[in-house]
Amino acid sequence: MDVKHSLDTPLTGRYLPGLPQVARTYLWARASEPTVLVAPKDRLRLYADLEAFGRGVWVNPGLEAYGFARRVLLDPTAALRPFPRDPEAWRVVFREGDRLLRDRLLDKLDRLGYRRDEPGGYTVRGEVLEVADLRLEFFGDTIEAIFALGERRSRVVLTPASGREPEATVPALAAYEGTVFLDRPATLPDEVWVQLAGREVVCFGLGGPERPVERPPFEPLAPYRARLERFAADVRGWLEAGFRVVLFYRHEKTRAYLSDRYLADLPLATLRTVEERPGVQLVPAPFEGGFVHREERTVYLTEPLLFAFGGAAHARSRRILQAAPEDPGALAVGDYLVHPEHGIGRFEGLESREVLGAVRDYLVLRYAGEGQLYVPVEQLPLLRRHPGTSDEPPRLSSLGKKDWQRAKERAQADAEALAQRLLVLYARRQQAPGTAYPALPDWDPLIEAGFPHTLTEDQARALADVLRDLETPHPMDRLVSGDVGFGKTEIALRAAHRVVGHGRQVAYLAPTTLLAEQHYRTFAERFAGLPVEVALLSRFTSEAEARRVEEGLAEGRIDVVIGTHRLLSDRVRFRQLGLLIIDEEHRFGVAQKERIKEVAEGLDVLSLSATPIPRTLYQALVGLKDVSSIQTPPPGRRPIQTVVAPFDPALVREAVLFEMERGGKAFYVHDRIASIEARVRYLEALVPEARIGVVHGSMPDREIEEVMRHFARGAFDLLVATTIVESGLDIPEANTILIERADRLGLASLYQLRGRVGRREREAYAYLFHPPRLTEAAERRLAALADLTDLGSGHRLAEKDMEIRGVGNLLGPQQHGHVQAVSFEVYTELLAEAIRKLKGEEVPKPRHTTLDLAVSARIPPTYVPDAGERSRLYGRLAEARGLAELARIVREIKARYGEPPQEAATFFALARLRVLAEQKGVRSITEDGAYLQLVVGRWPLDYDAVALRGLPFAVEPTRYPPGFRVHKRGLAPKDYPEALQRVLYALG
Repeated sequence: MDVKHSLDTPLTGRYLPGLPQVARTYLWARASEPTVLVAPKDRLRLYADLEAFGRGVWVNPGLEAYGFARRVLLDPTAALRPFPRDPEAWRVVFREGDRLLRDRLLDKLDRLGYRRDEPGGYTVRGEVLEVADLRLEFFGDTIEAIFALGERRSRVVLTPASGREPEATVPALAAYEGTVFLDRPATLPDEVWVQLAGREVVCFGLGGPERPVERPPFEPLAPYRARLERFAADVRGWLEAGFRVVLFYRHEKTRAYLSDRYLADLPLATLRTVEERPGVQLVPAPFEGGFVHREERTVYLTEPLLFAFGGAAHARSRRILQAAPEDPGALAVGDYLVHPEHGIGRFEGLESREVLGAVRDYLVLRYAGEGQLYVPVEQLPLLRRHPGTSDEPPRLSSLGKKDWQRAKERAQADAEALAQRLLVLYARRQQAPGTAYPALPDWDPLIEAGFPHTLTEDQARALADVLRDLETPHPMDRLVSGDVGFGKTEIALRAAHRVVGHGRQVAYLAPTTLLAEQHYRTFAERFAGLPVEVALLSRFTSEAEARRVEEGLAEGRIDVVIGTHRLLSDRVRFRQLGLLIIDEEHRFGVAQKERIKEVAEGLDVLSLSATPIPRTLYQALVGLKDVSSIQTPPPGRRPIQTVVAPFDPALVREAVLFEMERGGKAFYVHDRIASIEARVRYLEALVPEARIGVVHGSMPDREIEEVMRHFARGAFDLLVATTIVESGLDIPEANTILIERADRLGLASLYQLRGRVGRREREAYAYLFHPPRLTEAAERRLAALADLTDLGSGHRLAEKDMEIRGVGNLLGPQQHGHVQAVSFEVYTELLAEAIRKLKGEEVPKPRHTTLDLAVSARIPPTYVPDAGERSRLYGRLAEARGLAELARIVREIKARYGEPPQEAATFFALARLRVLAEQKGVRSITEDGAYLQLVVGRWPLDYDAVALRGLPFAVEPTRYPPGFRVHKRGLAPKDYPEALQRVLYALG
């Protein structure tokens, strides 16, 4: 190929903004060797394979490549990696046929850190030298054969042994010669620019030195955004004008589809490398963009150009990808915080203040009117959260008035009344006669053998709770709450097995037909081979089958029946019903709930809820109401990676194709039946490789059933549906869900929809699309869901959702007003306290240590520049309840921001002191002119007197107040936290 023009035009010392990526690759591939390209790490994949242009690339090479690598690709980190100034002194190159003096070779091996006849060193056996994973066979001093890991090689390079670091190093970028090309130079660190002084440089993009722009004869092409008819017409036009067309494709399915559907009648060739021939060339490559080379009369296009992958870059950057998920409870500006004395305030940010010579950070809380409160960050553990994600945010309290105390008193009175009612219901149920189902040693293990996994700790605890209830002679009424896919069905299945073993029948009530069918398949599979008959009764059941089921239930032939509200029909009679399992009771109507109460009279009832109960409410109810909460994910489950972005066709296509490439399926939620067919046609054009199915509530029942069955069996790659798929469908291969107009859906509904994916070990993705403009409430709702990516975080979502929609499902509709007034957490704390008082239990007071030391301790802006991030870190540190958890957070901070300055180190030490003091029951730590005072609040003190006497500073036990007095003489303020910790370690 004649590409003289692009090389005749001098490019060095120029910056070339606006070139598509494929044009940048073209220029680098045609540049004279040696040459180097420095690109951001996330873009290395675009340049790493130049086979399409007949070139080889060394990606982030090490010492072994020096002298051989002629076209080097580096990310900024690799470009600055230390590299020997004299590379040949720190390696040995072995080639077949080379002559090496044996003594000199062995001396060099010693210098490289290899020791003779030692592990990891080298050995000499006659004419054979073995070093590291190499075996070299000599004839005299000549290398006859080289073997690396058993394979024969013509050349290998031996680098220093592990632990032997080269001396006199330079950055790797300085070691490689030739013109340096920079991709996205504005993103490069200053250290890279220092290494470019005096080098010939070509900048692809802004951010480089200001030089005259002298663009090559390239004409960038606009993206086609899946308008493939226009693409085909343009190809024909270019061919007629005497141009040749090169299309770089990424996916084999794309190549086959385009060549069969749009390019079949054209002169077409599928190649590995671009050749000088007319017509259309299809070449595999990872490039992006497209351009017309007028002088070469060639058009270069890429698959992303056809489907506009590149337009999704801004959305991809918002993906919440967390190996160790960030704490969703971390503090953020705009959060509503509840102060125990002053009530609800809005967090406005952080402000640094100097008091008595010590610099500290304070939380600024905005109250009603112009009220403002400055709270030291050390007091964060005293504050409670009010999620405030409602369209009607909580009313701010007024400073100096008593409206907060009055609201708190009203909520406390309501909590006490509710606790009394719950206690009466609990006592009444404990006195009611029922049936006991004791353990069956020969029968119980038969169902356990069919479970392919190990129960999680929470599952085992919930199962023990349920079986214990069944063994008592009183009716069970237990709620098992847990995140989607966390194993509630297994608990229900084993409870049913126990009841069936005693000759009683079980009814499983599901809210939807699809969910009933799924549970029927699960139960039928697990009970296969056992003398148990399982039946299904729903609107899909034929009349003949329904009559058979009804007769079997009345006569006792059918042991377990699974169905929808059809089970509540007067026609359904049981011979001996022992257990009623209700899945998602809140999804049934009022009339159906009344009928459930009639059916459940005197029965053991097990309720399942996929909306997890918040921990605070669970702790309030656990001693009174029968509640089991499953908050531990099954082994191998991964967080669902969540993307919140404006709708982008390119991102839709990219997401679906990614799922298809790994052999999976995807959901696409379009919650408008009237336009769902138009949306399907749009998606067919956008993702022509996907087989698309459609399901919505207006379709005939049989069609819904058939489509769902085909999707589960693999007939479709993409299922376009309304929110009908929210109801618990378990399709293991479906691990991507795209939700259109997510801003229209409620928080709980979004959470349930996202739970349709990620039910197995494979990583799952959820895309929440919204219009370019959002209401503040919708934006916060979507942000709340995106934050909740860690497994088991459904309890946090449940808390937010109950704030918004009320707590009628679990407490009662009248409680919602009090929850909104004082926050969910405060109300449930009041409820827990009222329950303990009524049961005659001692109400433990929460441990909190007041810290008041005049030391400069904060996370300064010079260490963590972003104010929002500093707020989140303060929130995470304040919520740490153990030294191990605190140490993990501090390690994360150091890994991200480096070693902390003195102020930050002192703050971390104060956080450790606070955690340790709370564990020891210390009430306060204060200081005066000469002493540091620890107030323990109990006498006599239990402490190690020998350990205290061994401290390098004076410590005295005090009786009034009970605690210790530490002499400040010889201690600098920055040493106070460490000194006080040593005192606490001596305290019993």
